[in-house]
Amino acid sequence: MSTQANAYQLFTKEVLSLWKAQEVSYVKVEELSAVDGVTFYELIPDSELLDGGGHDTLYPIDSEDVEDMLLLSKSIRFVVHRIYLEED
Repeated sequence: MSTQANAYQLFTKEVLSLWKAQEVSYVKVEELSAVDGVTFYELIPDSELLDGGGHDTLYPIDSEDVEDMLLLSKSIRFVVHRIYLEED
């Protein structure tokens, strides 16, 4: 799990700004795992389709929901895989 954990970073204002500069339209949210009472959700920019599993949700990049993902929470963390942080 430590190798997988190192591939992720917390969702930040800088990440959101980068995605907006890259003209990302929406963000897909997928539940990753729960560890010690904290649930981790991965944010995926402009993902192709919902998987249909019922745990995935799409949000427009400019929505208040995405802004709320920047707020700290004791039980929820929004993370981004480093492959989605590379600039074009």
